[in-house]
Amino acid sequence: MEKLYLGIQGKAVCIDKNSGDIIWSTKLKSSSAVTNVFYEDGFIYAYSGGHLFCIDAKSGEIKWENGLSGYGYGACIIATEGQSSAAIANQVASQQAVAATIVTTNSTTNGSD
Repeated sequence: MEKLYLGIQGKAVCIDKNSGDIIWSTKLKSSSAVTNVFYEDGFIYAYSGGHLFCIDAKSGEIKWENGLSGYGYGACIIATEGQSSAAIANQVASQQAVAATIVTTNSTTNGSD
C-alpha cells in the first residue's frame, strides 16, 4: 500500500507515502477536531461530528453518509468482523491520548486568558 489515510479537522485526506503529496482531501460535514478513519476493501470509513461516512479510497468521493441519529457526538471506535481485539484496543488507546491532548490544550489556552 503506497497511500496513507488521515482523519483531521473534519476531513479525510489521502497522502502519497513516498512523496508526502496530498492525493485528495474530502471535507466532511463537521469541523470536528477528531476524525476517525478506517480502511477496508477500497473504502475509507470516517467518523466525524456524529456522522459516519463511506469514502471511495481512490477518488475521495463520499459514497454514503449516516447521521447516526440518536447516538450523539462522542468518540467512536470503528471495527469489522475480522479485526482483532488488539487492534480495537489500539484504537481506544489512541482516542484516549487524543482526548487527553485536547483537554490539556484547552486547559492551557483557557488558563492563559
